[in-house]
Amino acid sequence: MGRKTNTLALYAEQYGEVPLGWAGATEKQDYLNFGDALSPVMVAAMCGMPIVRRPMKSDNIRMACVGTIGHGFEGGEVHFWGTGMSPWSNPSAKPPTPWAPPADTKLVVHATRGPLTAARLGEDLTKRAVPYGDPVFLLPRFFSKPVKQDVELGVIIHLSEMESRALDTGPAPNLVRYRIPEALAGKVRIINTLTAISTEGLEDKIQEIRRCKRIVSTSLHGMVIAECYGIPCLYFSPNMGTGVVTIGTDGNDTLDLRLADLYAGIGRKKITAFSTPRAQETDWEGLIEAIDKYWEPVTNSFDDLAEAFPVSGTPLSTNSLFDEPSVKAITFQHSVRAVHLDDSRAGKERAALS
Repeated sequence: MGRKTNTLALYAEQYGEVPLGWAGATEKQDYLNFGDALSPVMVAAMCGMPIVRRPMKSDNIRMACVGTIGHGFEGGEVHFWGTGMSPWSNPSAKPPTPWAPPADTKLVVHATRGPLTAARLGEDLTKRAVPYGDPVFLLPRFFSKPVKQDVELGVIIHLSEMESRALDTGPAPNLVRYRIPEALAGKVRIINTLTAISTEGLEDKIQEIRRCKRIVSTSLHGMVIAECYGIPCLYFSPNMGTGVVTIGTDGNDTLDLRLADLYAGIGRKKITAFSTPRAQETDWEGLIEAIDKYWEPVTNSFDDLAEAFPVSGTPLSTNSLFDEPSVKAITFQHSVRAVHLDDSRAGKERAALS
C-alpha cells in the first residue's frame, strides 16, 4: 500500500497503535454483535498493529471503520474508512434530528460504505470519487478456513428481532415469519448475530454462516458475509408484501437505508429481495427457489477500498485471521469510563510531547 502521510498514519507510525472508535461491548454486556466487533478485526488485518479503543466523542485523533456509526463521532479529528452513517444525529430520538457536521470536528474521509453516506458528508466526496465498500468485504483475503456446507438455508435475524440477548436466542415469539415447520427443521437454520466476547466466538459465527448453502438476512453484515464468500443470498424484507420483490437503492424506496447504501456502493441500482410480513408464515421452499433464481454474485474486487486504508502498516498474510496475535490481542469489552479516562490521559501525554 505504500507509506501514508495523513495525520492518522503519522500518529500510528509514531505511537505504534491505531486509535479506533467502534460500537464495542460494555461491562454490562456478555456478548458481541459480530458486525460491530469486526471493526477492530479488519483494521488489525489491514495493518498488523495494536488497536486501541477510543470514544466516538473525543478531542483526539481516531479512526472509524465498520458499521453505521459515522453520525456518532464528534470532536477532534476522525478518519472514515468504509464507514456508514445515519441521516439522523440521534436515530432513536422522537422526532430524530437531521445529522449535521458537528462543530470542532475534522472529518477526513478515505472511503465510505456507499454513496448515501458520501452524500450526507458533502458534495466534495462525490467530486473526489472516494471508494465505496464495507471493510468486511475484504475478510476473505485474511480468513478462508475450509468449512463444510451442510445447511440448506441460513436465516440471519437482526438484533432488533431477537427474543433476548442470550447467545443462543432466537427470534421474538410474535415474529411468525420465522417459524419453521418440523419437516424443515434440519434444512432451515435460524442464526442470530451474537457471539461470545472472544475471537473464537467471532470465528464460530462466521463459520456458522459459511456452513449455509444459501442465506436470507435482515442483518446487514449477515448479507456482507454471505456476499463476500459467494454464498447465494437475498435480503429478507418484512414490509413489501409477500414473495419476490425488486427494491431501489437510491434511498427513496422502502429498503433499509443501510442496505441501500451498501448495494448502491457496489453499483446496484436495484436489488431483488424476498418479503414476508412479520405476522405471516414464510414459504421457505419458495424462498429457496427465489435465491437460486435471482441472486447475483458481487464481482467487485474492492482493491480501491484496500488501497484507501489510511494507515501504512503491513496487511497480515494469513488465512486464519482469528488466530493471529494482533487480532487475539484486541480487547472487545471495555468500561466506558475507563475508555474516556484513557483517551483523556493519552491526549494530554501526546500534547506534552508535541
